Amino acid sequence: MGECGGSSTAVEVGLGLGMRLRRWSILAGIAAVLAGAAIEAQAADLPMPQAAAPPANAPVFVADRPWWRFFTDGEWYFAFGSNKEFWSNTDIHVSQPALGNDFVIHGVTGHDAPFGAGEAPQYNLRIGRFFNENWGAELSIDHSKYYTDIGQTAPVTGVIGSPGPCAAKPSMVLSSTCFSEVLHNGANHIMLDAVYRYGLLGKTNETGSLAAIGKAGVGVMLPHTSDTILGNTVDVGQKTWGNLVGLSTGWWQLNGWTTGFEVGLRYVVFRPFYLELTNKVAYSVFWNLPAFQGTMSQSLWMDEIILTFGFTYDGTSAHPVW
Repeated sequence: MGECGGSSTAVEVGLGLGMRLRRWSILAGIAAVLAGAAIEAQAADLPMPQAAAPPANAPVFVADRPWWRFFTDGEWYFAFGSNKEFWSNTDIHVSQPALGNDFVIHGVTGHDAPFGAGEAPQYNLRIGRFFNENWGAELSIDHSKYYTDIGQTAPVTGVIGSPGPCAAKPSMVLSSTCFSEVLHNGANHIMLDAVYRYGLLGKTNETGSLAAIGKAGVGVMLPHTSDTILGNTVDVGQKTWGNLVGLSTGWWQLNGWTTGFEVGLRYVVFRPFYLELTNKVAYSVFWNLPAFQGTMSQSLWMDEIILTFGFTYDGTSAHPVW
């Protein structure tokens, strides 16, 4: 009896411990589930890691391109004006093989026409850029005009195959029917110049500043020629888009080259506007100037007084526009 009672008590103690262990296991499982749910809820609020995007090429804006900065970051100027021209005496060679003419008229004098004489007046265009405080480059267009002086007597040498009152030698009286040469729609000097600027008064481009200007360059002659030789007048056709510019045909023809230099003063009236007064000397050689059934050739010195009104766009930090 005693042994059975002791055994029964041991069984009851074992069963009690087992029940307690099962309850703790259930509670631990529930706690683990709740903890996992809480961690998942917090992780849902965190940003999910993403794969790195491939590097994209950054767009290159127009303002960042070197060719655009060449225009926007530099000191540019634009000018327009008029002039008075003085032309040297010249020897004019006339070649008209079909007419048997091959002669030279010597020492011919000529003049300009500042107000155009019925055509556009003489004018000057200047577009330039300074690369630093002193040096720059410029494209210049001088719409110059040349007219032989009517009534002068000029010596003539060579062969004149068409006899008549105009063909008397050893001299010829120039007239509108015997001989006249007119570059009335322009002798047209088109040049690329190197420019040097030297400040004399005030800061560059400031109102009231004064600078000395020097220019030298080379270029082409693009004249429109109208001439009458021994009663025959040349016809270069009408001024149309199809007959505008050419080498041997056209309203304007590329008939020569030129070189020259220019010196003067530039005064800033009110920034960015300025006045420029210069004196230009140019030497020009003409060939294949159109003539009736032939050509003419000559060389000319020109002395030109130029007054232009200009505007400066200054994109540099040294002396901005405004």
